[in-house]
Amino acid sequence: MNPEFKRNLWLEMSPTRMAIMPGVLALIGLLVYVLNPDDPQRSLFIAFSVLFVGLTVGWGSLLVVSSINNEVSERTWDQQRLSALSPWDMAWGKLFGSAAYAWYGGLLCALVAVVAALSGPAFWSRCVWLLVGAVGTVALHAWLMASRLHTLDIRSEKASGTAGRLLGVFLVLQTLPVIFMVLRDPSSPDREGLGSWWGWGLPLSIQSLLVALLLLALGLLALWRSMGKQLMVRGVPWAWAVGVLGLGWVIAGFMPTPGWGAPLWMTLACTALASTYGALFTESNNRLVWQAVLYHRTHSPARRVWQALPLWPVSWALAAVCLVAYSLTGGAASETARDLPALQSLMWLALLHALRDCGIYHFFALRNTSRKPIAMTLLTLFVLGVVVPALVASAAPGLAVWFEPFFGVKALVKGEESLGLSAWLGMALHLMVVAALVVWRWSAGAPAAQRSARAD
Repeated sequence: MNPEFKRNLWLEMSPTRMAIMPGVLALIGLLVYVLNPDDPQRSLFIAFSVLFVGLTVGWGSLLVVSSINNEVSERTWDQQRLSALSPWDMAWGKLFGSAAYAWYGGLLCALVAVVAALSGPAFWSRCVWLLVGAVGTVALHAWLMASRLHTLDIRSEKASGTAGRLLGVFLVLQTLPVIFMVLRDPSSPDREGLGSWWGWGLPLSIQSLLVALLLLALGLLALWRSMGKQLMVRGVPWAWAVGVLGLGWVIAGFMPTPGWGAPLWMTLACTALASTYGALFTESNNRLVWQAVLYHRTHSPARRVWQALPLWPVSWALAAVCLVAYSLTGGAASETARDLPALQSLMWLALLHALRDCGIYHFFALRNTSRKPIAMTLLTLFVLGVVVPALVASAAPGLAVWFEPFFGVKALVKGEESLGLSAWLGMALHLMVVAALVVWRWSAGAPAAQRSARAD
């Protein structure tokens, strides 16, 4: 048996706790039966479905994240890194072992709910939706643990406050669909309706199960790579690229006009662009990281360069490749382009805008200080993108686009077919200024010995 899984079972599943859980659930079931004697089967199904969600999604998610936090706070994470377990063994051992007690109670609740649904309508549909809830919950746990590991700094072993708040929002957003899947009334007329994912026309329950399985696979992939990163197992960022493209493909299936041509490439580009910002604000992009990249570029094989490279350039390059593919697959002639003629131009401008924002982030990240660059970056983006352009637009509307190129959208609102030359010239000016500032920051922060060596 996996040693990490066995260790968590030993910590979580004591005989006393295993006896307490069914006893408490039996008392709850008796209370539900007494309060609803007219239709006890339906009441038991609803009550224990709610308990299933509460135990697995609520409590289980807290246990999964705490399995990492406790290792850090108790200063035993270094021992985990030195263990002989592979990243995959460590990942699934913690994923299923840390929440074993919550799943023990959750499975008991699911069993009661299934038995209560035997005499009710749409029995198999209810069972499938419970299975969807279970698979979606495991996917949620995998994503949460992967996110926690991804934001765990190897040197400081701390995650940013922003990352923690984002995890909370992510948990809430993921909990709502699971509750919907489990508790949805089986007598609803669209209960067994056909889904619209990729236009396959699958029953809604089967479609939801398929999507949940895909998200679970992507979550396990993310967890494996994040665990490998923390266990210092070097790897090229292929898993990140596959994850971004896989998530984009899942999202593309829900588009109004899904297809394998231009709509898919545009959705993939948007997903990759969003992941660029996600990687930028959750990873370390300081001087040491880029010094390692430059060192490996000079003294090591190309594989080591990819291993040391942060993830945001990979996402940005994926977005650029997808936009090129969008153009080559007839994006200008697609139905989406007919509805939004300047969509392609907007996406290219957004791609350059993201590159500018990454440069601003690095201007603050390359300082010789321990302060986080996220707050200053967000403040700068707000001032440059909202405050200054709004002030300029009130006095000279034509100049606002030079401070925020996206103000060129006003030309589209007025009926013009393009953003205008000023938007592109303004973006080029931004990129040149930001590039000069980043180069200056890099040179100014270089060690004194390195500067003297260059002078000689």
